[in-house]
Amino acid sequence: MEKVSLLIKNAYLITMDKNRNIFQESGIAINDDKILAIGPTKDLEARFEGEKTIDAKDKFVFPGFVNTHSHLFQVLLKGLGRDKLLYDWLNSSVRRAIKNIDPEAAYYAALVGCIENIRSGCTTILDYQYCHGQLGIDDAVMKAFEDLGIRGILGRGHTKVSGFPPGCECEIDETEEMFFNDVERLAKKYADHPTIGVAISPAIVWDLSENGYYKVRELANQYKIPIAMHTVETEDDDEYCLKEHGMRLIPYLEKVGLLGPDYIAVHSVQMTPEDIDIFEKYDVKVSHNPVSNMILASGVAPVPEFLERGITVGLATDGAASNDTQDMMEVLKITALIHKLHTRNAAAISASQVLEMATLGGAKCVQMEEKIGSLEVGKQADLIIYNPKTAKSVPAADPVSTLVYSSGENNIETVVVAGKVLMENGSLTCIDEEEALDKLQEIAYKIREKSGLGNHQWGQKITVYPFSK
Repeated sequence: MEKVSLLIKNAYLITMDKNRNIFQESGIAINDDKILAIGPTKDLEARFEGEKTIDAKDKFVFPGFVNTHSHLFQVLLKGLGRDKLLYDWLNSSVRRAIKNIDPEAAYYAALVGCIENIRSGCTTILDYQYCHGQLGIDDAVMKAFEDLGIRGILGRGHTKVSGFPPGCECEIDETEEMFFNDVERLAKKYADHPTIGVAISPAIVWDLSENGYYKVRELANQYKIPIAMHTVETEDDDEYCLKEHGMRLIPYLEKVGLLGPDYIAVHSVQMTPEDIDIFEKYDVKVSHNPVSNMILASGVAPVPEFLERGITVGLATDGAASNDTQDMMEVLKITALIHKLHTRNAAAISASQVLEMATLGGAKCVQMEEKIGSLEVGKQADLIIYNPKTAKSVPAADPVSTLVYSSGENNIETVVVAGKVLMENGSLTCIDEEEALDKLQEIAYKIREKSGLGNHQWGQKITVYPFSK
């Protein structure tokens, strides 16, 4: 009998393979980081002996979700700057705090943000990291990825802090040269890492010069890393480009050579028919962030049309300062609902399409469809075990519809990344979660105090202090 590192048995498997096979009373044999075999439990038990065995009787097993866009440092800023449009929100929360965010703060924000991702079924996250008011922020986020074991991609971002409002000046005003040098440093350092990667992420169109965009494409090609960029989240992108370059944003990105199969267009809300044609032409990928688009009243991305045109769409939470959570379970349901409402067509987006976007779509966005996104022999063992035995989910007539419409974080029982169990029976296996939460509450309180941030409710200033020890 062959020994394997992990054997999952008696599961209801939703594989998301090319045939969308669904198997009952089945299992997965995992050795090290890869799926070795999938089949009926009785057959696997006759062939394999697991160093660790998980009985998934009455439970559903899905591929892990891919969160294609977040800003983990924003976990420090949950609940602030609400009830404002995008740029008013930025100026009243994020931009006031960046100068006070140090590596320790970034680490705990990333740690807790990744915990919430894991608890909501995410096994991969692309963190669009543009907070660089102090040195060492990117490395702190990478450390959080490693300490938890999540599959993390750091989208090394850049933003012009010199354009921030008065009083928000940062210790470091990063130049384009500094930005590109650090992209290269990180790309080389993590080139062969099994679970951590790098993307290049210019924040928004006015944050780089035209020569800077040519350099972005050069580095993406050289290091074979994705490009992720906020793209027509609001009308402001087109207005700026028309004024500065005489054309709208997406034709401008085509002109400077940025678009391609490795380009992740984050948001893609204010699209024209020409824009959609260009996306299809270059096989551009789209990161759909419906919750933050609703909170900031940015609009609704034309996702049904993207899908009809064969444009790949992945799902994302966005940052916790514009979403207030990192809950991908919430994103799944909102994705289905927002397009039904917006189009007044109940069939606009189905539960199966939502699951495809959360798994295979996300994997394609981050250029990893050969490794993750489905449960198949030879792929990375990234999966979630879903327990339907909650009042919210029972009776479960269909695992896919139950997942999308009748679920919450408490349904995600066990999470495996690269064959390693990161959470089992609802408990994280590698860190002290309570300690991380206590530390984050304390650090975030201090940042609010230093930055002069806080909310008013019914005319009263609201203050929440660090948790009692």
